[in-house]
Amino acid sequence: MTDLSNIAQTVINALKDTVEYKEYEEALAELTKDPALYKRVNEMRDKNFSLQQYDGDDILDLMDALTNEYEDVINLEITGRFIEAEADVCTLIRNFTHMVTEGLDFDI
Repeated sequence: MTDLSNIAQTVINALKDTVEYKEYEEALAELTKDPALYKRVNEMRDKNFSLQQYDGDDILDLMDALTNEYEDVINLEITGRFIEAEADVCTLIRNFTHMVTEGLDFDI
């Protein structure tokens, strides 16, 4: 098998050098200054992820309940900034992965 570790490190460095990743790092650093808030944000993210895997008819009610439970966290500027920055980095990674699979003519 070809050793792709050097190429992977080049990609990692390129991703870390993007505006999106730098914004993510800044938002994360600001958020972690308040450990209690960071803990609540992570709890919310975990529950949100679980709900995204859920396939029940009451998903909208559960999402509303989650929003109500974490309303105090959701309305904070730093939380919004962090969540948006995280989503932007995920989009970068998804787009990169899509380019790789398209370039390989990988049947997906």
